[in-house]
Amino acid sequence: MAVDYKDYYKILGVSKDADQKEIQRAFRRLARKYHPDVNPDNKEAENKFKEINEANEVLSDPEKRKKYDEMGAYYQQYGAWPGAGGTTDARARYGGGQYQYRTMNEEDLEDLFGGSSPFSDFFETYFHSGFTGAQARRAGAGTGQRARQAVAGRDVEAEVEITVAEAYQGTQRVLELGQPDGSTRRLEVKIPAGVGEGSRVRISGQGMPGTPRGNLYLNVHLRPDPQYTREGSTLRTRISVPLTTAMLGGEVPVPIPDGRRLMLRIPAGTNDGRSFRLRGQGMPEKIGHPEQRGDLYAEVHVDLPTQLTDEQKRLFEAFASSLNPIH
Repeated sequence: MAVDYKDYYKILGVSKDADQKEIQRAFRRLARKYHPDVNPDNKEAENKFKEINEANEVLSDPEKRKKYDEMGAYYQQYGAWPGAGGTTDARARYGGGQYQYRTMNEEDLEDLFGGSSPFSDFFETYFHSGFTGAQARRAGAGTGQRARQAVAGRDVEAEVEITVAEAYQGTQRVLELGQPDGSTRRLEVKIPAGVGEGSRVRISGQGMPGTPRGNLYLNVHLRPDPQYTREGSTLRTRISVPLTTAMLGGEVPVPIPDGRRLMLRIPAGTNDGRSFRLRGQGMPEKIGHPEQRGDLYAEVHVDLPTQLTDEQKRLFEAFASSLNPIH
């Protein structure tokens, strides 16, 4: 019996020279769209899902893909391939040995499709799934049951709050993630330097179990900081300067979010509210690249003395008189 040729590249929407990453991205995107759990009682979506699963089973396996490509080249040249009419040597030439379906385990396939094979005649003829439907004989098995574990693992999101200091140099968090079986999984994640309010950090392969496993996405929130104001890669802070330093000049320490203190030279006669730029001491310009930073601006605020001795009052009065002489 003749079987129809399956164009697996077309089914996944990828080119024939696509690498494994492209194939996996295409598979995950389509699997989520057509999965039976997302499209209950939709026969068209179910058939599409079977095709996607089957295409991924062949193209994600280097040996199977090589045999499939050889078969495809022969088909393009002659409009058919050895064994297209159902001859018994077809599997021997292109199917080789027995291949177990790895995209979904047998129990998952049984839960989704009951006792019938989810593969096409084309796949069974040339690649042979080994699907027997044995699970259908178990007590409680039925075609209406859905797999607990999706083909492509579900992505997970977590909210994370960090300080400016943590965003300045990067940090870590230990998360507790709930699992499908009710257990909890502890995971230590790294948050790169430069993230800010609304940043979304992708932790690959740490989502729900599946093939492939889903991803974990961290939604970052920046905690308000009393010392620093952030404007992109620019940081602003306020520093108090003694009146004498503002008048006569000198050096004052400027705190940096990573715990350092840099000395800033204040020129004589500095007015209250003047800003000084510390080049390259701001936030990273790109997330995860702390070697490229914006600037930190230190805004000077003169700290006026509130309690003066009699001698200090006399000196200030003399100074004021010298500025406003009486004629």
